[in-house]
Amino acid sequence: MCKTKIIASLGPSSANQDIVATLCREGVVGFRINFAHGDETVWRSMVEYVFKAESFIGRPLALIGDLRGPSIRLGDVDEAFFVKKGEVVNLVLRDKGSKERREIPLPIKEVYNKLEVGDTILMNDGKVRFRISDVMHDRIEMTALTDALISSRKAVVIANKEFNLPLLREKDLSDLNFALNNGFNYIGLSYVRRGMDIKIIKDIIRKSGREKVKVIAKVETKSAIENLDEIIEAADAVLVARGDLGMNFGLEEIPYLQKKIISKSLQLGRPVIVATQLLESMVESSVPTRAEVVDVSTAVSDGVDALMLTGETAIGKYPVDAVRWLRKIIETTEDKLSVNRFRDVKALSAKFAKGITELAEDINAKLVVFSVHGNTPRMVALLRPSVDFYVGTPDSEIARYLSILWGLRVYQVDATSYDEGLEATYELLKKKEELRLGELVMLAYGLKEYEQAIKLRRVT
Repeated sequence: MCKTKIIASLGPSSANQDIVATLCREGVVGFRINFAHGDETVWRSMVEYVFKAESFIGRPLALIGDLRGPSIRLGDVDEAFFVKKGEVVNLVLRDKGSKERREIPLPIKEVYNKLEVGDTILMNDGKVRFRISDVMHDRIEMTALTDALISSRKAVVIANKEFNLPLLREKDLSDLNFALNNGFNYIGLSYVRRGMDIKIIKDIIRKSGREKVKVIAKVETKSAIENLDEIIEAADAVLVARGDLGMNFGLEEIPYLQKKIISKSLQLGRPVIVATQLLESMVESSVPTRAEVVDVSTAVSDGVDALMLTGETAIGKYPVDAVRWLRKIIETTEDKLSVNRFRDVKALSAKFAKGITELAEDINAKLVVFSVHGNTPRMVALLRPSVDFYVGTPDSEIARYLSILWGLRVYQVDATSYDEGLEATYELLKKKEELRLGELVMLAYGLKEYEQAIKLRRVT
């Protein structure tokens, strides 16, 4: 399995049991469901596919649910339609639009009422652009600057403008409730603007009694970049959302911003994911472009925990091929290039993780950790160990949460104590032939800051 993990987005192209199971066999360790599309009936089926696949392959799979947050999205159109460059269409303050009347619905009054002549509207990760040419009492005229396909619920950005929209609307609260009641391990919040946004979501999760559910901050706005440190510190994980970043910043700035977010996340001890347009050409093609291969390889070398496919597996023609190619690029990069590591840790618990990691590397031992809460494995993953690293935990939710972290091979084991759990993990790994005769193994756990254990053992 790759050390840099693979996450796939579910959608019409992948929402069946056979494809989900195949994606897992090809290396996917987590699945994302975007609550901006579909409904609870569709999502419930997707969740069932993931849980069944988990039982088939015998390893934990993470479930990620994306909330829309304060993003701006179109309403529904009765039928998708094409707009040619130079064509004039109408933006209307409604929930629904019409192909016949060339109406594009924008049902958010706070945004619609602040649009002005000359504003540029971007969609589809910036590949679609309109300029507002006239504002009238019942509609806003827009001139297409590019060819465009207009379809329902697409994300929209107004260039150089941000709006003070509520963090969560009624639909977001309903979607969050669905996620909390259906076994999701991560909640992704779109359009995070400040650390308080994350704290609000966490407070709702805590009050629901699902404290083990983690929050991913999707960094995609200018406000998020301005408040990057406080957002990362408040979040459990960070996602570099390159699609909307590319609409809020110049495209030429994205490589710098990506490296900045990755570096700062690792510095502050948070897992980091890169998403959007990794293998975009594979929505239509069975082979990626050379530029995409280089882009993915760069992200792997930068030390990201995971790479997330979006349209490639949700709506693309070749979801399985996209995962195979992504795995192939990751494996080659990890084999032939160095991966960025961060080892300037200060907390005592982090120093324990650093100590066992560096000792295992020095003596070329496989590292096996038993964990109840996931803290020590998370810290070891941050250090990007060069040796194989295995984790046993008795908690299925913790196992799923850990599964998308860099380098971790996670197994659920039954145990009532740390010593019992460590031995159970060791025996399970021998049974699965992850540990082989004659190999040197370091067994460890960190119960509390001053209650830790390390054992060296030769496999017999």
